[in-house]
Amino acid sequence: MIDSTIIKQAVNDSRDGISIADMRQDDFPLIFVNAAFERLTGYTAVDALGKNCRFLCGNDRNQPELALIRGALFNGEFCLVTLRNYRKDGSMFWNELSLSPVHDQSGALTHFIGMQRDVSSRILLIHRLRQQKEELQSDNEHLRILNNLDPLTGIFNRRYFDNQHKIQWNIALRSHLSLSLFIVDIDYFKQYNDFYGHLHGDECIRTVAKTLGSCLRRASDFVARYGGEEFVILVCNITELQSDVFAEQLRLRIESLNIAHAKSPITDCITVSIGYCTFTPQLGMSSRDFVATADEALYTAKSSGRNCVISRRCETQT
Repeated sequence: MIDSTIIKQAVNDSRDGISIADMRQDDFPLIFVNAAFERLTGYTAVDALGKNCRFLCGNDRNQPELALIRGALFNGEFCLVTLRNYRKDGSMFWNELSLSPVHDQSGALTHFIGMQRDVSSRILLIHRLRQQKEELQSDNEHLRILNNLDPLTGIFNRRYFDNQHKIQWNIALRSHLSLSLFIVDIDYFKQYNDFYGHLHGDECIRTVAKTLGSCLRRASDFVARYGGEEFVILVCNITELQSDVFAEQLRLRIESLNIAHAKSPITDCITVSIGYCTFTPQLGMSSRDFVATADEALYTAKSSGRNCVISRRCETQT
């Protein structure tokens, strides 16, 4: 047998708080606390003895861990929880509390031994790491968005178009919906840039991009900067006739901006050439051919005098 004096010294020298609750009395009062409990909580033994240990929670009684503690006490079972406790001075600390039941020789529950440990630094570290992870995820999402945007205009870039048009293509195939692609090119933009300067050139591109974006009506439709002074617009589920009307509306909207272009051989303001193609799944062509067909239509529009719209029908590939 170990001398009781040694056991008492070990309990009092423990770095963890130790308390004992009498389960045979009403409201399960504390009948023992060690010196570490006093240091941890700021409550002396005189303050704590005779009270239910719930006083350490103050008014913070909505913690889900308290229900776990009540269940363990009722069933006479071991319990390990981490919950918010409050010192005598009101300061909060995270208490890792383990509760161990004590039974007499007949098996009746007589006491619960509680071990308290301040794990505030660990919990704060976990919270800090979680916050840093959320911030990193937010930064990564922000970076992902930036990677899909054109820095000059703020609209989507070529990378986004290449990915998105394949997605829209597959949706059109599965759902038997039409898909229309419009490629828009600013007429004689090099001459504009050379005459007015790059700052005006950049502003012209931004204005055209904003105007094209304002013509879209559905969330699934989008405009992207394809490169230089070229833009692409992808529109789902419109007919060829509706595509014709939409393309002409785009051309007229840009022309109506009346952006002066003294070096244009066709008119005195900025204009655009548009090539477009409307695809239906029954045609059986590939997405690459779809883009190539719209690009061929744009080439024809530019070689036909510019400031016009030209469509090309997708041909079945064999």
